Amino acid sequence: MTNKKLILAPASLFVALSIALTFMVNPAADAASKKTLKLLWSDEFNGKKGTLPSSKTWSREMGGGGWGNSERQYYTNTAANASMDGSGRLVITANRISNDYGDQIGEVPGTEDILNRCSECQFTSARMKTARNIGFMYGRIEARMKLPQGIGTWPAFWMLGGDLLDGVPWPECGEIDIMEYRGDMSDQSTSAIHGPTTPPGSGLGTRFSNMIPLSDGFHTFAIEWKKNSIDFIVDGRVNGTVSSQDTGSRGWVFNQPFFLILNLAMGGTYAGEFIDPTLNQAQLSVDYIRYYSVNGVGKVVKG
Repeated sequence: MTNKKLILAPASLFVALSIALTFMVNPAADAASKKTLKLLWSDEFNGKKGTLPSSKTWSREMGGGGWGNSERQYYTNTAANASMDGSGRLVITANRISNDYGDQIGEVPGTEDILNRCSECQFTSARMKTARNIGFMYGRIEARMKLPQGIGTWPAFWMLGGDLLDGVPWPECGEIDIMEYRGDMSDQSTSAIHGPTTPPGSGLGTRFSNMIPLSDGFHTFAIEWKKNSIDFIVDGRVNGTVSSQDTGSRGWVFNQPFFLILNLAMGGTYAGEFIDPTLNQAQLSVDYIRYYSVNGVGKVVKG
């Protein structure tokens, strides 16, 4: 539903080109609207099969404990949970390690130690972030992804305000959810912002509905972000807009650099407590992530 505001559940390689691209944004909505995009940074995930994402860009968060959302995965830094597939894609894989009763499944080394530290963890998975490596301010950021199949899956492509790293707590630091998805509603995704004046424990954003499951093919999820407003975009069409008029000036905390997070959670408050007990593996496949300035506005922030 274009431009409709919804209250949502919480979620929570540098390539410099000297040429600019003319890009038609949402041609069905405004055939005359042209914007000049210049590619400032991208990760094309072109490494050899089994290699890890670049440590110059990405760091890996590790551990379990629900992450504040009753999630059921334990994040690792292993290639088994996030690595290149050798065909130009990053694959984040959630692998089952225990059943609903906490009984270990499989004999992967280290599993017993993980379950001793996190008895509720049923899967291993990966959560990657660009914090302290690279940040972004304004412009267009997009990822082409194929979402996972299976009830209980919760992939997310999102951002947090850089001042979180200086001690500003959430939600005052701000959060931008470019894409979230729950496996039991496979034809839909959501996008949202979270800030100090959005409803407590929830976000303000929009919902995208598709005719077929989003896990059936690749889709491109993006934002176009400028001072005091953010457009949410799916497959080239603007799906909703939020602005400082929606939050009030005190609540609009998005005029600062943000860093990226990419993860695949299992279960939790957004995805629902139920995880299909027959689901042993789920995969989020990422073709690329690209960042552009829009009409000269947008910058990459190092460190």
